[in-house]
Amino acid sequence: MLLDQAEGLTLGQIAETSSFKMLPLHILGITFGIFAVLIVIAIVIFIIINQPKNIRNKPPKPSTNIKGNSAEQLKAINKDLKPYGFAYDLYEDVFYSLMECWQRNLGYCRLYDETCASLSMIIDCEPIRFEYNGIKWLIEFWKGQYGMTTGGEVGIYYTKGPDLEIPGLFNGTFYYSVSNEDRINMAFAFRKKEELLFTRNGYHWWLTGFKLGEFSHPSELSMDIVLELYDTQMCNSFVDALKDAGYNSNEYSVSGRIVNITFDKPHTAQPFSRTSFTDYIMEKNNQSYCSSYQNMTEESTDTLDKLEIIRQRAPKMYHQILNVGKSPQIFDSFHGLREFINKSDENREE
Repeated sequence: MLLDQAEGLTLGQIAETSSFKMLPLHILGITFGIFAVLIVIAIVIFIIINQPKNIRNKPPKPSTNIKGNSAEQLKAINKDLKPYGFAYDLYEDVFYSLMECWQRNLGYCRLYDETCASLSMIIDCEPIRFEYNGIKWLIEFWKGQYGMTTGGEVGIYYTKGPDLEIPGLFNGTFYYSVSNEDRINMAFAFRKKEELLFTRNGYHWWLTGFKLGEFSHPSELSMDIVLELYDTQMCNSFVDALKDAGYNSNEYSVSGRIVNITFDKPHTAQPFSRTSFTDYIMEKNNQSYCSSYQNMTEESTDTLDKLEIIRQRAPKMYHQILNVGKSPQIFDSFHGLREFINKSDENREE
């Protein structure tokens, strides 16, 4: 071999036996030096490119709270909501009714439901009336579009008084919100097209949940409701009323004094104000408001940030949002009923 043959030869002799002439030694050294520098540079570049990502300088991560601290924002929005009888649940991302709110003093009558549609509240109503322990009871479910929110409610009311007969205004039963001692444990899962939007639970007289900026038709919504009633007698009276309203065995179940109800399509007569015309007009209006809210706040995905954006840029819309659920205007009719209710109470006490 070439190396074997070259053994013991001088450098000059090796050069003479090669197929090329050797470069001068000083030029060869310079060439090797440049080549070594290039290799070092390549290695450095390779290391820089392939270093672990956590070592590199990163641009600052954008903050999700574009307006401020979430705890501060939550405190601020709940302060604004309190006079309206509501608060915001950060975990479920819903507005809900407070235990002690002004609505509690106004009770319930059918007149309230009749007023909803004219005030952009297109909601399904399901009043279940029954008697228990010598008292008239009402447990009612609601679901639908409340202006700029999609939501649902479960309310519990009762009365010992006679029905009201007010010519030209109202003929029917006026119910009072139950006292703290008469509240029941209840819960519901709220769904839109089978997708769970939120859940609510509590020992309450009026359990509610409202999703801001969500637009829905009432027919798209359903509620799986759980009621823990006082005893078997109350449970039986309520279930009998469910059956009388049109519920069949696959829409409810009973376990002891606990009743599970699926509220999907209402079985009872809906308010006369719910017509195809009013539904169409008001739902178009509601959809427009929801779209405006979403477009105006598209830079954020956080509801607290969205509310701060609206508060600064559209104060009128912000105050409209604070009117969560049923608008105070619905209860204006209560002032017309007050005189008759007071007389009824006086007669009952006598």
